Amino acid sequence: MIRTQIHRTLLAAAIAASFGVAHAADAPAAPADPQQSTDTTTPPANAPKKAATASDAQQKDAVNLSGVVVTPLRESLQSAQTLKQDSRMITDSIVAEDIGKLPDNSVADALQRITGVQVAQGFQGETSSVVIRGLPNVITTLNGREIFSGVGRAFAFQNLPATAVKTVQVYKTSEASLPDGGIAGMVDMQLFRPFDFDGAKVAASLNETHSKYGDHTDPTGSLLLSDRWKTDLGEFGALMNVGYDRQHYAYNAVWDDFPKVLTTGAGDPVRTSSGNLISAPNGFGADYNIGDRTRQEFNYALQWKPNDSTEIYVEGLYDWDSDNYNQPFFFSFPVGSVDPQNIKVTNNCYANQLTGSTYYGQTICDAASGTWTGNTYAATSTQAHQEWGHDIQNSIGAKWHGDRLNLSTDLSFNSTSFHEQTIIVDTFLKAPITTVWNGAQNWQLLGNPANNPSNYYLNGLFQTWNNQRGEQTAWRGDGNYDLNGSFFQYIDFGLRYSDHKAQYNGSVEISTPPPGGTGDISLNPNPANQVIARFPSGYFCSQPTTNAIPVPWLSGCFNYLTNNADAIRTLYGVPTGLAAENPGRFYHIDEKSYAGYFQIGYGNDLWGMPFDGLMGMRVERVKRNLDAFSYDASTNTYTPLSDGTNAPVYLPNLSFNLHIKDNLQLRLVAAKTLTYPDFGQLNPSLSLNPGTINRAGVASSGNPDLKPIRSNNYDASLEYYFAPASYVSGSVFYRDINGYIQNYVTDVTIGGQPYQLNSPQSAGSGHLDGAEVAYQQFFDFLPEPLNGLGVQLNYTYIEGSTRSPQFIGGPVVTSPLQNVSKNNGNAVLMYEKFGWSARLAYNYRSRFIDGFNQPTVAGVNDEIKPANQVDFSLGYDINKYFTVVFNATNILGANLHQYWGDGDTRPRDIRYQDRTYGLGVRFKL
Repeated sequence: MIRTQIHRTLLAAAIAASFGVAHAADAPAAPADPQQSTDTTTPPANAPKKAATASDAQQKDAVNLSGVVVTPLRESLQSAQTLKQDSRMITDSIVAEDIGKLPDNSVADALQRITGVQVAQGFQGETSSVVIRGLPNVITTLNGREIFSGVGRAFAFQNLPATAVKTVQVYKTSEASLPDGGIAGMVDMQLFRPFDFDGAKVAASLNETHSKYGDHTDPTGSLLLSDRWKTDLGEFGALMNVGYDRQHYAYNAVWDDFPKVLTTGAGDPVRTSSGNLISAPNGFGADYNIGDRTRQEFNYALQWKPNDSTEIYVEGLYDWDSDNYNQPFFFSFPVGSVDPQNIKVTNNCYANQLTGSTYYGQTICDAASGTWTGNTYAATSTQAHQEWGHDIQNSIGAKWHGDRLNLSTDLSFNSTSFHEQTIIVDTFLKAPITTVWNGAQNWQLLGNPANNPSNYYLNGLFQTWNNQRGEQTAWRGDGNYDLNGSFFQYIDFGLRYSDHKAQYNGSVEISTPPPGGTGDISLNPNPANQVIARFPSGYFCSQPTTNAIPVPWLSGCFNYLTNNADAIRTLYGVPTGLAAENPGRFYHIDEKSYAGYFQIGYGNDLWGMPFDGLMGMRVERVKRNLDAFSYDASTNTYTPLSDGTNAPVYLPNLSFNLHIKDNLQLRLVAAKTLTYPDFGQLNPSLSLNPGTINRAGVASSGNPDLKPIRSNNYDASLEYYFAPASYVSGSVFYRDINGYIQNYVTDVTIGGQPYQLNSPQSAGSGHLDGAEVAYQQFFDFLPEPLNGLGVQLNYTYIEGSTRSPQFIGGPVVTSPLQNVSKNNGNAVLMYEKFGWSARLAYNYRSRFIDGFNQPTVAGVNDEIKPANQVDFSLGYDINKYFTVVFNATNILGANLHQYWGDGDTRPRDIRYQDRTYGLGVRFKL
């Protein structure tokens, strides 16, 4: 049970209590002096400005708009709108106060409000993935510098509290000056710096949030101190920000195992009265995740302007996280072991899709409910996880601007780690057992034997650990030269070097039986291994109920397992301390990249309408060395191996922006992008986790032959900015993708034992296309008090497919892309007036394919129907220093549903999304 690295998880700090520390007026998104910004994506900031009529007109409208009071929310939305309008690419942004006012607990959750961005939660109760227009291949940067967590290529946003962030900008198209690595786009986070404020700044927040399932009220706090002053040596600035976040969480799921042909205990198929086969889950279970997580953060920034043309800066970020969580399992696997009773069947019938089956192609109908009684295997399992890690980035840089030439340089150092230790004890119930399945994921054991500690007997001990470490040294130098031409206006140029190292170590994973064996599971278990005989007191904890499993059940306590780990190991006859290292779970990768870019900005008039654009090329060579171990199944030995890659890439880009009017513009963008495989995907080693009584073993392997995912991107956008903080836009996009990497689960035999092998493969050619529309407006024309109302509406349609094998070794077919929901949208109702600020937000994402399983009677698709939440936030300004805030998330209690294949008659998971309520105060001076 290996937890994936934190690079796929995202920022979870209480957001409404944090971002309000700085109003948009305090931190303008577009400084009048472009050299004031230390954004290391400097070419866009340093480039000569296009005709300023569009943004100037907006500013004039803002000043002359009669009867409209400029409020923090409006200012933040206006700042985000200005970023969008003035950007050289197609972008969308969230600006500080904007995030603070959203009814979300994290920046990652707030990102879902951006047109075309979708998010999903993981099993630890927080957003764990962000996709842009259906693609997860997103590069993340901090102040324009690449940043990552663990052995991943992306940053765990949840590690960074919202109070540190000034803007979050989503780039949906690319240009040569931007770092490569994301075919979907880029998310850049800008932190506060002392020159963002006019003078001294003090800001603090304190919030208490209560979660329904976590059943705790937890604090979130932050403190920001900043000042700037002039001396004989120039102007200096210093800023410090600290953040603290604690959360008790409970993310509970109830599941049905994969669908298969329903048989009797003797293995004969059970058929309907019309002779059709019946599909039933292989088993039934629950997987709870109950934890206590703490995050701490510190960031600083020092700025020095010795003169008007030069700036030198030093800045850094440190974050730490610690997560202790209990993952109890409860399951029963009676199907195929004993004769079924009371089977009811749905009307959903189809051709059996299990290739290689005796019954392949025969009509099979999904079961709706049933009962099994007899010598069947039912059990609980406690997985006690301890996780901790950190991310560090420090950088030093300088910027200089002359009359026509602008130069910048930046040297950064990244260091990150993630560690996990897990100990698991399985316990099974004495038979006979009666399993009652009521349909969907609703099931129970008749008589509730799982609530009686005397019914439990010890089964296997399983333990695992992994350590992840990443380091990077990166340098970049950028320049911009004003050509002052009538058509060719300026050039951007730059170089970048990085040395990125990633290392992963993991333990041997094997289930060790208890002393004396288990006996006859589960009718005549070994009485010496009755749990209450081995552990007389303190072992069991009662687990919470859900709507699907409304009765309590017992499993081992987290504290008992972690506090008595060595005693438990001694009982099972294994060495004390951590398990031995497994060579199959080791890799070390050193990736050096050398990049250069050159692009030219052009502009003129067309039929009296100004236009501008970019055309350029980014060239990069990646030299990668991999050290790992190969596995020989016949001898069960690992042998060291090394592999290397040394290949150039060429990434051209071309854009054209036509300013039809001051507030109406058309964008056309074409660019080639790519995404490199994750480091873990390249590891050729084979990691084996042997099977148990009810499941085949789990094997995982990477693929060193994976190539970068390449995409030719085409975008068009029409944007109309008709008032301050009010606009409507529409865009279409097309991605011609080659080599999209997808994970597959395949049934294999290794050393004579069955395993399910999880491995990545490069697909063939594919595409993704779609359209977006967005509308935002404040209704200032309404009579008071209704003139404080505003709305944000957006919708994205996405369609995509790729040519890939249906399963490894199977036929090549055209299949949908993973993560792609066809329909996505947001509706936000806003109100801000008389010191009150409120938002009611609804997010919608349609069903999508989460992955591809081993072949079953229903095919290979694993599909998710997301939890579409309604969130609410309310704030009141007591005075100009204090604001009281209230936030509520998932107020209607939406839950996530997962299915085997299409339709709703083969449910896989129901995941109970938490509901939270928060009350806090913000202070600024």
